[in-house]
Amino acid sequence: MPMRQILLMIVLVSSVRGQTYPRWFLEPGSLHCGLSAVGYSVPFFSNHSSDSVAFADACQRLSIQHFARITGGEAFWATEAGVYWMGSDFKMMTDTSYLYTVLSEGVRLDSCSTGRMTVFLAGERGCDLPVYMRELVRCPRTQPNWVENLPQDDEFIYAEGAAPEYFYESSSWQAAEKHALFNLARSVRLSLESLQKSTGLSGQEIRNEEIAVALRNVQVVRRWADTRRGLFYVLVRMPAPASPKGN
Repeated sequence: MPMRQILLMIVLVSSVRGQTYPRWFLEPGSLHCGLSAVGYSVPFFSNHSSDSVAFADACQRLSIQHFARITGGEAFWATEAGVYWMGSDFKMMTDTSYLYTVLSEGVRLDSCSTGRMTVFLAGERGCDLPVYMRELVRCPRTQPNWVENLPQDDEFIYAEGAAPEYFYESSSWQAAEKHALFNLARSVRLSLESLQKSTGLSGQEIRNEEIAVALRNVQVVRRWADTRRGLFYVLVRMPAPASPKGN
């Protein structure tokens, strides 16, 4: 590997390792003001440009958290040698009228530039940001419990998403959040269709996992970066559907 690439990798890893973030970025679930969302931007020469792009992205994510219909699925090929991913095709539809509303009426709560990206916190009207949530804190080095064990309670359905470290840190967080939403859709409703084929002692199975589900009032609860392995995690939740009457 050329020395220039090695030095670049060292700089990227060390910059994330010593990175501080606003508390609202790492612990958005501690905000109690209705829906809020974080938007991302790569660093531009102009801070105003970075803030504008990040705010527009925050409004888009706020719209997704308000309502998103996810359809599509994944195919897996299971053999005695293991399970192999064959591909996926997911589509997401959002409420565009709500997006226009938050673009014009969304509350600009706070923004922060980490040097590697700009993040912007936006919320619905009436949302207020406590002073302590603006504090800059270091991302914990110890892996949080939710990475391995999702929270369990009767009020919410939880899911997490992970993504590797890309050249732009914002791309890693965006990808992790997207994966978390798709995993949340799987948790809400999963239709499993299997076509099984067996011959003698060997067996094969092609599984198609189809999803068609509406997500409403989704919250990003926590973010965490595993600097040792170069992985980024996002934990999300949404209110659990009400049980049918009579149950």
